Amino acid sequence: MLDFEKVYVHPSQFPERVFQDYLAGFTSCKINHKFHYDSVKQSQKWLKIHETYSPARQDESCIDAYAKCFKKTAEILDDNSLNLNLIGLGCGGGEKDKLLVSQLLNSERALTYYPVDVSLSLAIISAQKIREYFANLRVQPIVCDLLHSDDLISLVDNQDKRNIITFFGMIPNFDPEEILPILSNFLSKGDILLFSANLAPGSDYLQGIQKVLPQYDNELTKEWLITVLLDAGVEAKDGTIKFTIEQDEPNQQFKRIAAYFELENDVIFSLENNLIEWRSKDRIRLFFSYRYTTPMIQEILKSYGIKVLDYWEAANQEEGVYLCQKL
Repeated sequence: MLDFEKVYVHPSQFPERVFQDYLAGFTSCKINHKFHYDSVKQSQKWLKIHETYSPARQDESCIDAYAKCFKKTAEILDDNSLNLNLIGLGCGGGEKDKLLVSQLLNSERALTYYPVDVSLSLAIISAQKIREYFANLRVQPIVCDLLHSDDLISLVDNQDKRNIITFFGMIPNFDPEEILPILSNFLSKGDILLFSANLAPGSDYLQGIQKVLPQYDNELTKEWLITVLLDAGVEAKDGTIKFTIEQDEPNQQFKRIAAYFELENDVIFSLENNLIEWRSKDRIRLFFSYRYTTPMIQEILKSYGIKVLDYWEAANQEEGVYLCQKL
């Protein structure tokens, strides 16, 4: 018998909307991050980078930070929390959510898992991973663009259920003033948010960002980032990917690592009869990743009505995991 996967696709990821976002990125010279995960090929390249460079995969103290967070989450759930939704926003490969499920499940508790991602491939990978380990768990993958899906929570069965929302590794790739209001709206009073952020290690914010730059400025990441350009008809010889540390204009206190494709040639190509003209010396922004500190995270979440109840940092201070609750 064939296995079928029932997937909800939000209108934010319907083909016409996706193409408009795609075209806007090439027209504005600012590629939307979601197009780095769009195909199976890109998803696999990202998973390889994650396995190679992510502290959550390579650093035992970072892995331990997640484990402590998941254990504490299970401990604070009271006896009335017998019906739970676990909503994995930006579920990726589902590895962290799998570890969390193992802590949350018990003989009396009913749990539904919603792996949510902009990538159909990653949403299905996460769903299948959870089913592999927890065969009787209800799983419902959802594909959406978080920035354009304020009504996403309506796809979740909230009747007499408590929500636990995970948002792992996502905040670096969004402008905080865009994503945090949406995240706050997903949460009802008392809901739990498990949140991770890339941090700038040490006491000097800028030096900390410089220290972690090699996690981005490497051949695996460049190969992943240039894929979206190659698939559109741009050639690798047309420019060079360069990384920089830049200040966030709306939020002067934040800095981010950014990758730009700096053109060495004029480039003209078409996307569905839409002419794209780039000139030599133009810079095409492919990617950015904010780096935070724990006090920054606490302050910015508080401004959106989200309280950090507890947190854990990796020993090298490059990643933090936060147990939060909507006030």
